[in-house]
Amino acid sequence: MVVDESLNKFDSHVPPVVKELSTQAFSAVQKAPAAAQSVASEVKSTGVVETASGLAKTVYTKYEPTAKEFYSKYEPVAEQYAASAWHSLNRLPLFPRVAQVVVPTAAYCSEKYNQTVQHTTEKGYKVSAYLPLLPTGKIAKVFGANDAQAQEAFPSGEESAVPVH
Repeated sequence: MVVDESLNKFDSHVPPVVKELSTQAFSAVQKAPAAAQSVASEVKSTGVVETASGLAKTVYTKYEPTAKEFYSKYEPVAEQYAASAWHSLNRLPLFPRVAQVVVPTAAYCSEKYNQTVQHTTEKGYKVSAYLPLLPTGKIAKVFGANDAQAQEAFPSGEESAVPVH
């Protein structure tokens, strides 16, 4: 009886949101073995590549609208904060020297990444079609408005296009 009374008292103090989340978590945990078994049987019947491709497509289709909305809403704010942080860091004594080494390397790696994604997409690799390209022109604009080196490393006129899915 004492344990039952304690649980009832505890239950009365737990917010409804916490109860709802714990119920959802418990439900998800109960469904996990069945989902794993379903994926395993699909891998056996169709193969790893087809299963991974199908799962990626399902996830992409389900979350793309939400991601686009989130991106369009918060991108300008993120750009503003990133530019502000960049300009603040440039006031530090050693940061401009470090940036002289890091910025060209980052620009090179970004361009190589974009080229690789574009090349593998053209070759027909399904997963590559879902990888985003880095907007090098936008990076140059945000970080290099007053920084000639950033403008040189990330030329603003050469922003890569995002692949169509």
